[in-house]
Amino acid sequence: MVTNSAVVERILRRVDEIPPLPTVVIKAIKTLDDPKSSSSDVAKVVSQDEGLTAKILKLANSAYYGFPRSIGTLSEAITVLGYNTVKSLIYAAAAHSHMSGELQGYALDRGELWRHSLGVAIVCREIAKKVKYKDIEQAFVAGLLHDIGKIVLNQFVKFGFTLILRKVGTEKVPFHEAERDILGFDHTEIGSKIAEKWNLPPELVDAIGHHHSPEDAQVSPKLTAIVHLADAICLMLGWGIGADGLLYPLSEVALKNLELDNIDELISISSDILTGEDIFSALE
Repeated sequence: MVTNSAVVERILRRVDEIPPLPTVVIKAIKTLDDPKSSSSDVAKVVSQDEGLTAKILKLANSAYYGFPRSIGTLSEAITVLGYNTVKSLIYAAAAHSHMSGELQGYALDRGELWRHSLGVAIVCREIAKKVKYKDIEQAFVAGLLHDIGKIVLNQFVKFGFTLILRKVGTEKVPFHEAERDILGFDHTEIGSKIAEKWNLPPELVDAIGHHHSPEDAQVSPKLTAIVHLADAICLMLGWGIGADGLLYPLSEVALKNLELDNIDELISISSDILTGEDIFSALE
């Protein structure tokens, strides 16, 4: 191991510098989680952010959801989409600004991290439906944020890139393991720290922190397995693949937790969904 305490301290300091979720996002999530709240209550909070309002209306009217008539008001969109879907969209809107830039350390062009993350989120939703996971939209959010740690580690990976790739090549280990050995952290560990900073539910923290090692999940092994499999499928399909797409072993534990022995159908369904642009354009 070549990492040193100075690098570790700098990485942790960078995590501390990540801004909290916007106030309107926190208030909107709190309102959505309140069983006494109405669509108009949620709309009153969300309408404080014009960009968020526009995204919800655009998504409600997208072909991805396929409603037969035009949705004209925020309250109507919230009613039609449902609280959980609106919550997913709010998280997506909040994450977009963090995840839409170029990440040279991971060889990801501008927008590619966002494209991959949104693709994983969509595939997570499909897997969650297939395995009858208790909260489909939670799976979407877990997939959306699974690589959030890369926004912190990017600058450190960039400078350690040669050492990391050399370790991947000579020792035949996955990129994230070489990342952890060289830097002291991998992007999953940093991602879980960001999730904790944002006060996300323990299930999401666990899934983000263990999506490369689902056998280590403690809080929600099934959710973590969903994210792991969705991530693997998107990489198989070349969806937002970067330098760390090398040597991505598919966990047998994850497949066992999901009670799946054949993922060919999921890969085919995912490919069909990801080639459609409606959900992507609605969230841009």
